[in-house]
Amino acid sequence: MDNRIDLNLIQFFVAIVQSRTLSEAARRTGMTRSNASRQLKALELLMGAQLLRRTTRNMEVTEAGQLLYSHGVRMLEEAQAARASIDSLGKSVRGDVRIRLPTGLGHLYLAPVLLEFARNYPDVSLRVLINDFIGDLISAEVDVALKITSAPSEDHVARKICDIAWCLCAAPDFIATRNAIATIQDLTGCTLITPASMGRRFDLKLDMNGTRVLFKATPRLQSGDYPYLLEATLAGLGVALLPRYAVWKPLQSGALQEVLPQYEPEGVGDSLYLMTAANRFPTMATRTLMEFITEHIKQHETNWRRPK
Repeated sequence: MDNRIDLNLIQFFVAIVQSRTLSEAARRTGMTRSNASRQLKALELLMGAQLLRRTTRNMEVTEAGQLLYSHGVRMLEEAQAARASIDSLGKSVRGDVRIRLPTGLGHLYLAPVLLEFARNYPDVSLRVLINDFIGDLISAEVDVALKITSAPSEDHVARKICDIAWCLCAAPDFIATRNAIATIQDLTGCTLITPASMGRRFDLKLDMNGTRVLFKATPRLQSGDYPYLLEATLAGLGVALLPRYAVWKPLQSGALQEVLPQYEPEGVGDSLYLMTAANRFPTMATRTLMEFITEHIKQHETNWRRPK
């Protein structure tokens, strides 16, 4: 018997699993119920394993069926991506891309980058979500997400772009109303501004030359909206824990001053990653956007580093 796998059979089996009944899969693929049953039997003979357990009321995917389904989905997606890439040879990049951005990086840096991408690639349709929640990319209908974290999820393919450094900073007017903030204990009398994801009460970790110190923080002002946190800091409302990508310009201009610069605080995450679904092959449009964003960030992330 010819043991070459027919991709049409794989596509049919994926349709069975996704539609949950053989009759519905037959309808979707334009087959009769009897022809669909014969196709399934041919596939099981080809694979040498039972793929489905069928009763009068329901259908259960076997362990072999689950393996074939997961590999089959990837095969079909890669075949589709290969066709799209071949079709695009010598042509403009086209397609739909759904991207999720974290609030701070999205509003403070990446929004104009995506506008530039849209101008350069008019045949790519973008759907941009800006929020700090990232769950399962497939169920969220997201092709690529950017995430700042110290431990990327193993459920996704994570490509590191750069390090993310954090700092404590405040407006000069706020600092002027206080005695010198020279030690960590001096933070006790200061209003603290932090991202909401740090928690209502937490141990702020600060590192100096490899020595870690903990400060029990109870912030007065918190938000998941990083532009709001930056505005509150610029308005002189307190000492803020913010990523350097958000404050390097105000620090450079003097609108903000670093507090306890000898310490390096730990924030929400220490690296920026591009995340894609593990069982999806990114389309050419998605890959082009990922390369565009990475190139832009690489050009500017030197400004986000901690001064030596």
